[in-house]
Amino acid sequence: MEDLSLVAELFKTSSTLARAAVSLEKMASEEKQIEPVEKESLIWSGEFLYAVDWNALNQRVQKPIGGGLTLQATSVRPTFYSCLFRLGPQLREAGMDDEEDLKSFLKNLYKTLTSPGAAPGRGNKKLTPNQFKLGALLLREIAESILVQINNNGLPQPTTTLKDEWKPTGNELTPVFAI
Repeated sequence: MEDLSLVAELFKTSSTLARAAVSLEKMASEEKQIEPVEKESLIWSGEFLYAVDWNALNQRVQKPIGGGLTLQATSVRPTFYSCLFRLGPQLREAGMDDEEDLKSFLKNLYKTLTSPGAAPGRGNKKLTPNQFKLGALLLREIAESILVQINNNGLPQPTTTLKDEWKPTGNELTPVFAI
């Protein structure tokens, strides 16, 4: 990633998603109230995920998406789907056995994010405490993956030599060449 403005926006995205994950966990225990800053993070994260998720984007036409958010969403979309794939075992364990179950969960998650503290029947009343935690896990996973993405995906820097990157393995194989 060479565009520093995009990197800065993605870092902000990661931070906001991480804050929203903490707020979702807080919402799971209904005795704690969320602060206005947390509410803003939740709403922004919901709008962002609507822009990232192709399925939700196709269903939601009432609110136009700004150019900056579209650029961030396009940059994060592969990461989002990768995170869903990695969370597959947890999703199945939570009872989401098919695509419709997953779509329903994500739809309820996005509603909860965009309307935190909404009246019963809207938003968070459709999610179980375990689904709140699963939603928080998804947000945290996306946030961490974005940080890896903006950190050159762990690839060696141009100034790094092979010797700097070489790490001996735990197996009993001997390297073919010595550095």
